Amino acid sequence: MVKAALKHLYAEMPFKQPLFKVLRMLHPPERVFRHLHFKGVIEVDVPGGGSFRMHHHGYQIENQLFWLGGGGWEPVSSALWRTLARDARAIMDVGANTGVYTLVARCVNPAAGLVALEPVERVFRKLQANIALNGYAVHALHAAASQRDGTMTIYDMPLEHVVSVSLNRGFYHADQQQQLIEVPVAVRSLDSVADELGWSHVDLLKIDTETHEPEVLAGARRILERDRPSMLIEVLNDEVAARVEALIGHLGYLYFNIDERRPPVRVPHLSRSGHFNFLVCRPEVAARLGLS
Repeated sequence: MVKAALKHLYAEMPFKQPLFKVLRMLHPPERVFRHLHFKGVIEVDVPGGGSFRMHHHGYQIENQLFWLGGGGWEPVSSALWRTLARDARAIMDVGANTGVYTLVARCVNPAAGLVALEPVERVFRKLQANIALNGYAVHALHAAASQRDGTMTIYDMPLEHVVSVSLNRGFYHADQQQQLIEVPVAVRSLDSVADELGWSHVDLLKIDTETHEPEVLAGARRILERDRPSMLIEVLNDEVAARVEALIGHLGYLYFNIDERRPPVRVPHLSRSGHFNFLVCRPEVAARLGLS
């Protein structure tokens, strides 16, 4: 009861954001600032210039961005994303959540075509609010990506906010199975989305769909064959890795494992990543990024 009372007092404490802005100048370590969260609108400075605003709902991602700036969440992945997004004509953020990667892409490239897909309704509303807060032009779709257009079941959790939901029930641990909430959701193939928007080329994808990545790529066969876009893609197990590589292995891509602490490491094959993300790109893109 004492712990709950203290949490309530902290939640009701006024003026946290102005106080934390002052404290931020002292660069407190993560072990300290991860406990110093609040709710409100924050401005996120993007390395290289520009900024965007977003609603801080008191969760980890926004807190990292408040204390560390635009490179504070997935720093290596986000740096690659910024560089690639600056030169892209058309960008797809698949599994956008509240829109960090979407907002960064629009901040660094106001002219690109940009679509964000998010299947969880309450999270999608936060994505919409962040887009509106900045007055950004983004095609936001309340849908999951898969191999076809239609309807599927997504497995949600009974939480106010989630960062990980999947169309694959097997994604969840055995002790989570009883908590799962089955929710019907619209699904779209990325080829269909590009056709609907009239896009003749796609340059950049971010795919974070909690083991559904192979199905997402199966629904983007025309984009992959035609454009060979650069991709930031999550790979959570070796089965997903093998299935993804079977879909794209003939396209001449290079694979770079990202551990978010040092430069990406080129590897001959995709595999389970303990740090989630891989960069998949053409050799000429890798050379431009200084990764060859």
